[in-house]
Amino acid sequence: MDRSVPEHAALADFLRASRAGSQMTYGQLAIAAQLSPATLKRAASGAGVPKLGTVLAYLTACTPPGLAVRESDIDQARLLWKKARYASVLPRYSYRAPDPNLCATADDLRSSLRDLHVWAGRPTMRAMEGGAGGLGILPRSTTHRISLGKALPNSERQMRSYLTACDVPRHRHEEWVQALQRVRPATERPTSSRTPFERKAAGRRGRPRGPIRAATREAYDLAVFLRRLVDTAGIGTRELSQRLRVSASRTSVYLAGGTPPHDFVVALVRAVVPPAVAERQLANALSLWDRAMNPALRSGPGAHGAIARYASREVEVFERLTASLERQEALRESIENSQKLIFILMTMIGKLQVDISAIERERLRVHDMAPSFTDLAERLHRAQEQTERALEELERAKRARDRAEELALRLQQQITGLRFQLAGPLRQPSGPHESLESLPAPSRKPTASEPGDIDLALSKAQQLLSRSEAEIDQIADDLEPRSISRAAA
Repeated sequence: MDRSVPEHAALADFLRASRAGSQMTYGQLAIAAQLSPATLKRAASGAGVPKLGTVLAYLTACTPPGLAVRESDIDQARLLWKKARYASVLPRYSYRAPDPNLCATADDLRSSLRDLHVWAGRPTMRAMEGGAGGLGILPRSTTHRISLGKALPNSERQMRSYLTACDVPRHRHEEWVQALQRVRPATERPTSSRTPFERKAAGRRGRPRGPIRAATREAYDLAVFLRRLVDTAGIGTRELSQRLRVSASRTSVYLAGGTPPHDFVVALVRAVVPPAVAERQLANALSLWDRAMNPALRSGPGAHGAIARYASREVEVFERLTASLERQEALRESIENSQKLIFILMTMIGKLQVDISAIERERLRVHDMAPSFTDLAERLHRAQEQTERALEELERAKRARDRAEELALRLQQQITGLRFQLAGPLRQPSGPHESLESLPAPSRKPTASEPGDIDLALSKAQQLLSRSEAEIDQIADDLEPRSISRAAA
């Protein structure tokens, strides 16, 4: 058995134990499962992850006729299969399950839904459509876009169907639905409260907010703080008023410097701030509200804006943390792509070495004056050149992976410091990056290679490595701006 991946081996051990308990041969299992013996042997080899249907069919075939498979065995098989799938598609250090309570923006929720599909074992779109309850409830095209992090469910029903297809327990559905309701206004229409990047992506600009006209400095500080919370969440005035059940005109007055009631401040913070940091931001907002209601209670000259300045610094730290998390996700994708590329190149080199050995054996059997001797010599020379190129790209991929891992460790220390400043755990958002699925991987079977396919694969690997190295260089420059300026000086 192949035990290079412990999760794959655990699933194979479970299947082999089931067959040993049934005392059936693979031929008998194949008849009962209506699958080929080779498929069943491959499923229990530990070399890869079989389909979930194959695992369940294997388990059903091991059950004596007339008896049903035990639910505990089915649950254990599903759990082992999910762990095996997860181990094959994610890096080892990605161990945290997505949490909807830490989703502050639409990008966060899209990334969490993408990670949720990975944690479910990356089921196929057809399987998810069937698991959602039937045709038409969760179309495959929509599921594909959601699983890639490119779209959000367009309704609460579609969100619950997606969660059901990903095997999320029903008691956890409400948290995800609340996260969708929290970020949906930012995705329905462009407003002036969006960031410049979101406005550019939407293609239109919202109407700018009016100036703040507050009667006191304390009321001005409160309005600035509340506006920043709303702008960070990407929620417009109209959507905010609907959530708070307050008229849009009254909401605009409060955001323009009017002193709001206590309930309005509490409801606004809870509507636009993620639950992980809501209590801390609510304490800051209520402190500013107390000062706005009692402007005479100043502690001294210049103290009226101290809390506002502190809140401004906190928003700045939050923005820096968001940028660092985006860089960390880019590094994670680079490490994953480099690891995949290393595996592909090692397989390619092994295949080329097999071809070189076969060509050399054939040359020994052919006379050096034969017409085919020259052709064999050219094939041997080209295979050797391709092997050298593949070895160079392999070393380059290893260097890129090691450098990305080193930067990821340094970036993690920076993120830990920023999180400590915010005094609240924030989830790592992720975004889709270019993958290696388009890279033609060589076959494992040692057959005669097509030179054009090898050259195409090496060219594609070189392009991907160049792009990955450029991203890593950019992240390294962002992490060391001071050292770069000193070197330039």
